[in-house]
Amino acid sequence: KAPKDARQKVTSIPSERAGFLTYSDSLSLQLLGFPVVYSGKPILLLLNSKIISYPSDLNMNQILFIRCAVPELFMRKLKYRVHHIVNAILYLLKTGCQWKMLPASYPNWRCVYHHFRSWTERGYIDRLLVCLAEWRRSSVDKAPCPETIVTDSQSVRWGTIYSEKGIDGNKKVKGIKRHVCVDSDGYPLSVHVTTANIHDTKAANKLWSNALKAWPEINRIKADNGYRGKLQEIFKKSHGVDTECVKSNFGTSAFIPIDGRWVVERFFSWLEGYRRMMRNYEVKLTVARNMTVFACVAMLLKHIV
Repeated sequence: KAPKDARQKVTSIPSERAGFLTYSDSLSLQLLGFPVVYSGKPILLLLNSKIISYPSDLNMNQILFIRCAVPELFMRKLKYRVHHIVNAILYLLKTGCQWKMLPASYPNWRCVYHHFRSWTERGYIDRLLVCLAEWRRSSVDKAPCPETIVTDSQSVRWGTIYSEKGIDGNKKVKGIKRHVCVDSDGYPLSVHVTTANIHDTKAANKLWSNALKAWPEINRIKADNGYRGKLQEIFKKSHGVDTECVKSNFGTSAFIPIDGRWVVERFFSWLEGYRRMMRNYEVKLTVARNMTVFACVAMLLKHIV
């Protein structure tokens, strides 16, 4: 008989006799997207020889959360199940492989890339990030909407000659710059991507505006001294938001955590757990930004077990 736990890493099923399941097991497999056919009394599991899954794949609770947060993804009839496509994107983020190098157990890479561009450009993944951040804050007994955010930027080296890039003269990095806002626990809220030569204050205008649009209760922003200047006065007058700028530890050999700001540095270390984020392999800045947002979604999905 086939095992009840169909999501174990590799399950061998003799191809000459397939596997026979109970009716309840077949419903679980159908929800997971496996082809199950009811023929007479036993229920036949139509698999060649193996059921393969990877550590980056979604579990059932994560699938249900995505279905509730973004129901538009499940309204259209697709050739592949939505969570199969999401699993392929999560695998690419975690391993850093090329699109054409996705395992054969996932949908065709062209289909995966098409849906990645479509979902991100329509704002579905941004909305999923907001829902995940609200859920995560509620799960640790905090208000769903944060009042204080922490912002910083990260310069990332280029990984392909075709990508849009600039030179960060301060950090001696040629590539792009990721600008992020996180809450007091370090969970991502908003992302903006520019070339590395763009100063933090120029990118912060759009970054903070997007954060305030999604999280209207924000009244204080913590940042380093690179954000000081007229931008503080503009946001104080237009949005009533106080900006606290403190000196960073850039250039020192030791790590000295700054009260209230170290969480954004920890977020960058979390982000580097996804190999696709180690360098910028995307040609366009919009795709680089959407890939970063998807990595933030993957980061928060891990808390749903």
